[in-house]
Amino acid sequence: MISIKLILNLRKNNTKNIMKEYKNRIIALITDFGIKGTHYIASMKAIIFKICPMANIIDISHSITPFSIIEASYILKTSYSYFPKGSIFIIVVDPGVGSKRDILILETKDNYYFIGPDNGIFTHISHSAINCFIAKNKNYFNNPISNTFHGRDIMAPLAAYLYNRIEPNEFGPKINVNNILQLTLDFKIINNQEIEGIIQYIDTFGNAITNIEIDNDHIVNSNIFLENGQKLKLYIKNNEYACNYSLYFESIPKKSLLIIKGSTDYLEISINKGNASDKLNIFTGDKIKIKFD
Repeated sequence: MISIKLILNLRKNNTKNIMKEYKNRIIALITDFGIKGTHYIASMKAIIFKICPMANIIDISHSITPFSIIEASYILKTSYSYFPKGSIFIIVVDPGVGSKRDILILETKDNYYFIGPDNGIFTHISHSAINCFIAKNKNYFNNPISNTFHGRDIMAPLAAYLYNRIEPNEFGPKINVNNILQLTLDFKIINNQEIEGIIQYIDTFGNAITNIEIDNDHIVNSNIFLENGQKLKLYIKNNEYACNYSLYFESIPKKSLLIIKGSTDYLEISINKGNASDKLNIFTGDKIKIKFD
């Protein structure tokens, strides 16, 4: 016969394990709501706390350029893996809100969860998804549902229920991950002498982050290796610019143009102590070409 003391100890240990599990889980938010949309963010958090008062919530970014799916996809890809396993990400960059586009719940093989619209926002992370579900079960929504704020009425409550260990298959039917919408973000290599790519993101300093991946000094999926100080030619909007590949900013004169490996392992177009985006008139989505001398 099990003693009362043993039962109490089991309950105590179970409570500790549950508390530890809750403490290690995070709901992370990415939106394009900006400073004047902080009340929208607050209402999403309020819905989450109503369902799960113990939730840990972190704001990744609310400064995505309005409607920029490319930017949101980049920010998601370059931030999510630093979070604890089991974390849940809500991405509300949704120019198609209220339309027939679906809201998806993705589960990855490394135990991360993503909630957002099927508009290309999951381009960078869908390859690691093992399950994908469409949000259909209104029992888990905040009712009534606004046609213009699915972040509050659908995505936020789904994240809270996931946090509370509701299985994602409760939210709606499973679909093939390969069928979700993908952005065209591949860069193109021409004769191992030129690379064509696009700008994914521009940060506060005006660094223009391309979609060209680099591992150490090797351009991914190519035979191209860059050397510190190597001369390059950059083409943007029919303009040609001479620059160097540099390992760090101070290796070239102040206000000089350079191409550098950024902290997210993409090539970045930068100006040492200057603003490349302003100087070169670059915007997210612009096409660029780099030629090697």
